[in-house]
Amino acid sequence: MLAAKPVKVLLDTYECNGCGGCAELCPDIFRMDETGDKARLLVADCLPLTPELAEVVKLCAQQCIVLERC
Repeated sequence: MLAAKPVKVLLDTYECNGCGGCAELCPDIFRMDETGDKARLLVADCLPLTPELAEVVKLCAQQCIVLERC
């Protein structure tokens, strides 16, 4: 089995519309802020690219989640 490629997650909070899908699918990586209006990134380190994380990027209607190679 191949190891997942490490990626760095970038979140454009200005573009975020607060739908909460990212926090629901990847609660260890994203959390909604105190007001519930915007997502916040919990992890600044490189992470393995999981199917859930790839799905979050696809589902983000605002396209405010970007993955970069580490």
